[in-house]
This record gives sequence, structure tokens and C-alpha cells, in this order.
Amino acid sequence: MERKLVFVDPSGRRARRLSRVGRICAAIAALSLAAFVTSLCLGPYVPPLQLRERDMPYRRESATPSIPKNDAARPEPMLSHVVNLVDPHVTTATASSPTTGRPLVAGFYTVFTKDDETAYRGLSHALPQLDWLMPTWLRMQGADMALQTSVDAKVVSLIHREKPDLSVLPTLQNISGRHWDGPGLARALADPTIRRERIAQIVSFLTSNQFQGVTVDFEGVPEDAHDDLRRFLAELSASMTPHHLRLVLAVPFDDDDWDYADYAKVVDFELLMAYDEHTEADRIPGSVAGMPWYDEILRRRMSELDPRHTIVAIGSYGYDWSVEHGSKPVTFEETMVRAGQSDATINFDKTAQNPHFAYSESDGSRHQVWFLDGVTAYNQVRHADAYRPFAYGVWRIGSEDPSIWTVMRHEYGAPANPRLRQIDGGVNVQMLGDGEILRVASIPTTGSRALRVNTVNGGIEDEHYDVLPQPYAIQRVAGAPGNVAITFDDGPDVRWTPRVLDILKAKKASATFFVIGQNMQASPSLVQRMVNEGHEVGNHTFSHRGYAEGHGLAMWWQLASTQRLFEALTGRSMRLFRPPYLGNAEPTTSDELTPMEQAQSLGYLTVGLHVDSDDWEELPPTLIVKRIMEQLSSATSDRHAQVILMHDGGGDRSRTVAALPLLIDTLRAKGYRLVTSSNIAGLSRDQSMPQLTGGTWPLKFIRAGFLGVEQTGSVLHWLLRLAIFLGIGRVVLLCGLALVDRIRESRRSPPTMENGDALVSVIIPAYNEEKVVLDCISHVLNSDYATLEVIVVDDGSTDATAARIRRHFAHDARVVLMSRPNAGKAHALNAGLHFAKGEVLVALDADTQFECNTISCLVRWFGDALVGAVAGNAKVGNRTNVITQWQALEYIVTQNLERRALAALGTLTVVPGAVGAWRRSVLNELGGFPCDTLAEDQDLTIAVQKAGYRALFDSEAIAWTEVPDRMGALIRQRIRWSFGTLQCLWKHRDALFRKSQGALGLVALPQMWVFQYGLALLAPLVDVLLLWQIVNAAVDYTSHRDQFDSQGLSEIMLFYGVFLATDMLAGGIAFALEKREQWHLLLWLVVQRFCYRQLLYFVTIRSIAAAWSGSLIAWGRQQRSATVRLTGLSHETDSSGYRLARANRPERTRWSSAVLKRDTTHLHKTRSSIARFP
Repeated sequence: MERKLVFVDPSGRRARRLSRVGRICAAIAALSLAAFVTSLCLGPYVPPLQLRERDMPYRRESATPSIPKNDAARPEPMLSHVVNLVDPHVTTATASSPTTGRPLVAGFYTVFTKDDETAYRGLSHALPQLDWLMPTWLRMQGADMALQTSVDAKVVSLIHREKPDLSVLPTLQNISGRHWDGPGLARALADPTIRRERIAQIVSFLTSNQFQGVTVDFEGVPEDAHDDLRRFLAELSASMTPHHLRLVLAVPFDDDDWDYADYAKVVDFELLMAYDEHTEADRIPGSVAGMPWYDEILRRRMSELDPRHTIVAIGSYGYDWSVEHGSKPVTFEETMVRAGQSDATINFDKTAQNPHFAYSESDGSRHQVWFLDGVTAYNQVRHADAYRPFAYGVWRIGSEDPSIWTVMRHEYGAPANPRLRQIDGGVNVQMLGDGEILRVASIPTTGSRALRVNTVNGGIEDEHYDVLPQPYAIQRVAGAPGNVAITFDDGPDVRWTPRVLDILKAKKASATFFVIGQNMQASPSLVQRMVNEGHEVGNHTFSHRGYAEGHGLAMWWQLASTQRLFEALTGRSMRLFRPPYLGNAEPTTSDELTPMEQAQSLGYLTVGLHVDSDDWEELPPTLIVKRIMEQLSSATSDRHAQVILMHDGGGDRSRTVAALPLLIDTLRAKGYRLVTSSNIAGLSRDQSMPQLTGGTWPLKFIRAGFLGVEQTGSVLHWLLRLAIFLGIGRVVLLCGLALVDRIRESRRSPPTMENGDALVSVIIPAYNEEKVVLDCISHVLNSDYATLEVIVVDDGSTDATAARIRRHFAHDARVVLMSRPNAGKAHALNAGLHFAKGEVLVALDADTQFECNTISCLVRWFGDALVGAVAGNAKVGNRTNVITQWQALEYIVTQNLERRALAALGTLTVVPGAVGAWRRSVLNELGGFPCDTLAEDQDLTIAVQKAGYRALFDSEAIAWTEVPDRMGALIRQRIRWSFGTLQCLWKHRDALFRKSQGALGLVALPQMWVFQYGLALLAPLVDVLLLWQIVNAAVDYTSHRDQFDSQGLSEIMLFYGVFLATDMLAGGIAFALEKREQWHLLLWLVVQRFCYRQLLYFVTIRSIAAAWSGSLIAWGRQQRSATVRLTGLSHETDSSGYRLARANRPERTRWSSAVLKRDTTHLHKTRSSIARFP
């Protein structure tokens, strides 16, 4: 009675049971995940933190300010008295010019500090509207007024990328520090030598950088220096003319010391700076560019200047006057923030036609602000259009009302653009107040205003801000003088945090720890210790990720998961937050602002810093303390320094630990009081970490979930290390044993055969092998072993396999053809075994070709009566594409190397079906080829050794086999192999760890369970973990490479690198042990390991799933390419065009129909439902 296939359950009951169990497990997992996520989303309510009322920076000034106004700021007259925008004194002759179309648009670009991004952001926004850019990249300063240049590469790159046709005319100034150096300029201009040197330097600078000209902006020029200035400009113009460079002179709008007409003669363009009617130097506030003043001065200037060579520069900024704090310039964004935060009403002065408002600060100081906006710009341009100037300029990019660009780029005399009613929120960040406790006061909001346009002259005679545009505004709060908070980021860390806590405990000092959720997950007891010892804990996200706009859900997860885990561990919540990589208290980038905004929406208060220890640079402890104290001592009223940043995780923090006790002692010696961050904010510890009330079961569920994930992650990390170590150990062991086998092979000699010319039966099972079977038979017949018979078992082929064999070998007595209904490969082999006459049987697949000495090498070992089977050396014969080349590499480096290593231990796990020899008596004793597994060759190999016989490996018995050249066929083959191997391991599990089975039970079978199935199941998870670490590290490195911690990744990559190096060495050894191999295949090894291994993972998992469910793995249809070719044979072509190989020496053949008849009769009795084989 035929045994059923191992694992196969024809009834399907096992599959149905497993399916039900799987659905139940999936439902439990889904419900658990849903409960976990719900617990995160519906955590206990914790009230958000609110700053103290006294910390609100601006308030509405309800009373009339006591600061007196000048005449231009007198109470508003009736609208009937508004000034017309077209001056009646301007005649058609003077107002008109040959200029037609539209004026050009120029903009001043100035950066006041190296960290100021305001101008650059403004330029990015304004660039499409500009024709000229005048950046302040040239200065004459110092005792000899040396020329200093500073080209901003970022700006140049932006221009080349976004607007390469923009004309750049750098501005030359005589500013030194914050003051105009008039006397120094006068001395330099009076010296002809200095003038020549500076002119040569300027021209060289312009030409080398391919700029289009220069804008000269000399201010504070002494009255007696104007002649020298004109001389300098004339000489500069003469030097620039050959290079076709433009010379622009910026002049004050109203200064009697300047002879405007005379200067116009020596320059290409004169730029009128039509602003600063009142400046920060004036004690009395007033309009920045009132229309009566602007109208009168412009009329005078244009009466003596040629409009075609005149540029009118419009201001877009303001001044904030205060008796208590003095006056200072403000940008349009700053005016909107101050008006918005104080809820002030902006008035439009009907005479000056400039807007203004009043507010007061929390310290009682009162302010008046006058500013210029898009409406004032429109009125000024509208009036100047009557003269048709060559261009309009804007002072300055980055300080302007964004709507001004709807005004500047226009046709002469164009009416007000409707878009002037809308005001963008701005692109910069405004800081309100001073300190390191931060709150987002406003987010970018588009503003709007109502306009009243004079229907007669088109001018705007009134505006009203309906909605104030708001940029990002950050409110900052400082603590009491003398208070200092030490904060630690990136912990907890099992190496450093306990030592930090020990020091703080010994010094009786408190600190604030901003913890990373995943580190807290790994070290929950450390967080509990922080709370128990009186320290403060804040949120530093779950994985130390900064998320910009568009990642709200990810940022919510980062914050919520950290908070919920903290609540589950301590019974308290957390209300303080520090974004990853926030290095100061002036957040300006989306990476800093977006997390702050999202955290604030969840009730958090952000803690910034002004004292950075730079301990991540691994500085000496004394230098860490020195830097901290220097920053504390340099604090001012405008820049408080009360929060110190240190780290207790994220790298080697040994120097931080060493510096901490010295820092605490130094701070106390200097009179500082050590407090927590909440104290700086004016809050209590219970406010920053409120005690939770209510049910605790959701917290217990969250805690179990997080800690379960942590334990799983830890196990995976250890499995990754274990897999690498085992892989390295296995490769080293295989190489060592293979070398031992090679040495033994060179020294051993075959035993003497009692019958040296014994008959050998070669069995070739064939199913639809018409393309390859003729070459297979021909190479067998071409063997140097003369006494053999070839039994071809046609297992119910539906193609011309049998017909071709009859046609080409009908006259060869050594060839016997048996035809039978399809029953499977094992049944076909057994049919051949039944009719074989030889004591030694050689089995091979029909797609395989033997070398002439292969059979002799296999047979020679059967002189030893204990030898039951001999394995040959199978090689890939069709190396036609990447898929087949990878398999060729696998056969050499994996299969044959392992076979050699096991042979050194006196065992084998498989005598391959492509090339193997068997003792007939042993096969009869074991009942022939087993039919209850798909890997009959491996099954029989193990059974032979369990019966007490030996299985040997002969590397010189070479066979060239055809392997799948398409991915689908390869996958089907490997699933069948893997399933069959699993069947064999389960079937022969009684031999596992049996000392009586020797190396087979103690080494060969266990290593198959471990490496072929155990690690294959875990390897995908390990690979995902490795890939995650690499991607995670890459993101960290590219985002913040200065604080990148590579320790964990370096360790894993080191192990993996050693593994790959060992693998390459093993490949080299495997190739060295083979003969006539193609060494260039080794170049594929690393790529093959990464790509091919994923296929093997899938195959293994698929085969295990089939075994569990009881499914039957079918053989499927194999497509032969007939691309294996060996030399030494002559080839003919049959009538169908098929190339066949024929033995060089002809033989007289016989054909026995009686045998065929008897075989067919037998086969009808043994028909089976096994899947077909190729």
C-alpha cells in the first residue's frame, strides 16, 4: 500500500482549522491594536499651561499717548482736504519722458547679522518681481577705507536657479559697524592713490563676478568732501564704461549739501531715497514719508533731473518711538505683530497718508509706531508715475509689506491693483519679549484691508485693516534674575543617566530631563527614578525626529506616545516640550516651528535655551564648564541666559558626567540658584507634571503595549547579532571542513572493485523533455565507462520525448525506453530500478549532461561494501542570464561547499538527483526510492545513512545541469525543494541529536533546521531591522550630521561588514576548490546575497505554510531552453530542426518490445496521483 505524502492533508481539514485560528489571532491583534491606539488618543485630560499675564508682551494703549506729535501727525482733517496725488504744478512737458511701457523694479538687499534669514526669505518671495538687485556686498572701512567684499553664495545660487537674467548691482557703502564713517570717506576720496586703488578693486570685483554695475551709497558725507566724491564717481564711471557697467548713485531725498544736477552728470542713474522724513534720531514721532513732504521734495528733484536716468526708491518699514526705550526701526511684519498682540487700532493719517498706532508694554512703557505699507507705496508711485522715472526701488527686501510687489511691477499710471486689499502673512518669525520659555503667539495668517479710492485722481485716500496679517510670532518668557535651570536632552541612557542622577542627588540639585520616548521605553526605571528624586521630565518626542509642515499625524504620534508612556510609568503627565535639535530660543525654521505649534495645540509649553554646553562635541570637562559660564555672564536684558543644555544620552557622555559636579559647584559659587524649567516659566512642578486622577487600566494597557514592543525590539536586535555571529561561524566552519576534505581527497584512493567491469544501470526519468533528453543520453553513452545500460523512463510525456528517443537510439542496444502513465519522478525511478540489471545505479535528470569520466568517478567507490551512495558535483550548465549566473554561484559557494564540509565529517544530506550513484542492494533493502516526499534524493540519502551505510562525495564526478532561467520557474522549483527538504527533516526527525547517527544526527540535520528554516523565518525581520537602522541613521545624518550618533549603527555595520568579508573569503575558497570555474561570478556575490536571499526567504516561508496547512506542492510545468552544451560530441539536426548530440563512436543497438510491454503492464498497476515532474 502506497504511503501518503508527508504533511499533505487531502481532506483540507487542517487548512480550515488553521484558517480559523489565524482569523481569531488576527481579530485579537486588531482589537488589541485598536484598544492601544484608542488609549493613546483618549488619554486623561490635562489642562494646558498658560503663561502669566505679566508675561504678555504688548497691550492696547487705551489712553492717548503722552508723546507729542509733530505737525505731520496732527489730528486728522476732513477727507475733503486730502492732497491730490497728481501735482497741478507738474506740466506735461516736465512730467513726460521718452520712457514708455513700465518702469523697472529694483530692490535693496541687506543682512544685518549672519544669522538673519529675514532678507533671504523676502528675496525668495520677491525675486519674480525684480529686475535689479542691489545687495550690500561692498564696504569701504577702516583707517585707509579698505574695500571689503562679501558675496552671499546662497543668494547667487538662488538667482542662478530662479532668475538668471536678473541684473545685480552690489551696493558700496561707507558704513563701519553701525555708523557711517564720513570723515574716513573724506580722507580716502581726497587721496588720488587711494581713489585709483579702490576704483581698480571695484571694477575687478564687478567683472570677476560678472555683475552688471555698482550702486554707491555714501552717507554722512562732509560738506567739503563733495567735490572729491564727484571726482571719484567720474573716475569710477570712466573705468566702468569699457566694461559696459552701470553706475548708480544713491542720494538722500532732501539734503541741500547735495548738488543733484551736478552728480547726475557723472553717473548713469541717480537713486532718490524718498523716505526717512522722520527717523529714529528724531525725538518726536511722525510720518516716515508723509505725502506733503514727499510731493514737494519729488517735485523739486524732478525739476532738475532727467527721469530716464532717475530711480525713485520707496520705503516699506517703520519706526517705533518710546520715551522709555528710545526709537528703533521696525519691519512691516513687526508692526503687524505688535498691533495684533496689543489689539491696537491702526489709523490712517489723512494728511500724511501714513498709517500709525499706539500700544504699551507690560513694563508700562508706551509706544507710537509710524510705518509705510503697500498703500503708501501705491500713492507714492502713483504720484511719481507722472514723471515716468526709469525705475522704482524698494528699501528694503525683507522689511516690506508683501503687497507692495502688486504695486511696483506696473504700467505707468495703472490704477490700484485689487490684490492690494490682501496682505500675505509674511515669511519671517517675530520674537516677542526675551527669555527661553516659548509660546507660539501667532501663526501665519493672511490679512485684509478696505480701501477708499479717490474717483478723480485714482489715489487711495483711506485704508482700514480689517484683519491684521500675522507671521509666526513667538512669545518668550524669562525667569527671576539669578535662577538657572540645567536641562538634559536625549536620555535616559543606561550608561550615563544613572551617573547623572547620582551626582544630582549628592549635590542636592534639581534638573529637567527632556526624554526620548523610545529610550524611556528601554529604561522605564530611570524615568521613575527621575520623578521620585524630585526632578522634572519633559517631552523630547518618541524617536528624536523633527517633523516639518505636512507631518501633523506623525508629530502627534511622537508627542502622544511619549506622554502616554510617561503617564503609564509615573502616574503623572508632562507639559514641557523641547523640539529635537532646537539649539536656541529663536526658532526660525519649519523643523523648529511646526513641532512647537503642534505641541502647543496639545497643551505643551516649549523650553528653549541660550546656554549650550556643546558637550556633544566631547570637549574636556573644564572647557564645558568654561563655555557655560561665559554664556551666562554675557547675558543681557535683550538676551536672557537661564537655561543650560546638556545631554545624558545620544553618545559618549562621559565628559558631561565629569563636568556636572564642577558646573554645579561653580554656579553656586557665582551666586546662581539651581531651579527647574517650570520655575523659570513661573510654574510649579505639579503644573509641569500634573498628577493623574481616575482609572488606571488604560495606562496599564499602554504600559504593557510599549514594554512588549520594547522587548520584541530587544529580541530582534539580539537575533540580528546572533544571526550575524552564527552566519560568520558557519561560514568559517564550512571553509575549514571543506579544506580538510580537499586535503583528504588528494590523499585517498578508491577501493578495489571485485568486478572492475561490472554493469552500471543509468536511469533517466523524463517527462516532456524532448528538447534536452537526446543530449543527456548521448553524453551518458559517450562515457569512458563502457559497461552500462541506459534506462529512459518516459513518465507519460505529452510531447515528442519518446518518439525522438526511438528515432535516434533505436539501434543502440545499451538504451532501453520504458513508457508509462504519468505518476511522478520517484515512481519513474522505481520503475527503472525494477528493470535495472546493474549492481550500481546512476540516476540523473534528463536536463543534465555528464562529462565522459563522471560515471567512472561515481562507480569507483562502490568497492567498499559500506558505501551505499555517492554524490557527484552538480554545476550549472546554462549560465545565460543573471538568474542562472546567481544559481551557478549558489551551486559553487553554498551547495558544493556545504557538501564538501559535511563529507569531511563523514556524512551528506543529499545525493543530488542530477548526479548520484546508488548501490542497488541497498535500494532494494530500503524499498527503492521513497514516494512520500518531493525530495526523494534527499530522503533516500538520509535513509541510506540511517541504515548504516556511508554516503560519499566525489568532486570529480561533474554533471552540467540546466537550471530555471526565469524567476517564476525558479521560485516554483525552490518551493518544491524546500517543501521536500522539510518533509525529509520531519520524516527522519528520529535521527535528530542521536549519537548513534554520528555526524548526520548531531551536525547535518540540526544545522539544516537552524540555518535553512529557523534563521530563514527570522531573517526577514532581521533584514527589516537592519534596513530600518540604516534608513533611520541616514535621516539623522542628513538632517543633523553635527549631532549624529553612529554608535549603534557602527556596531551592526561592523558585524555585517565582517560577515560579508567572511562570505567573500568563503566564496574565494569555494572557487579555488573547484576546477575550471569562472571566477568573474564572484563579482555577483554581494549583490546576490542581498537580492537572492529575499527569494529564499519567501520560498522557505511558503513551504512552511504549505506544511502547516497540509497543502500539496505541485511540480508545475518546466520550460526547457536546451542551452547546456559540452564539447566532444558531434551534432546533427533532425527533421524538426532539433539539434541532437550523438556519441562519436557508433554502437550496435537492440530494442526490446517485450520489455516495453512488460514495463507498461507494471506501470498501469502502480499509477499514482503525484504531481508531474519536469
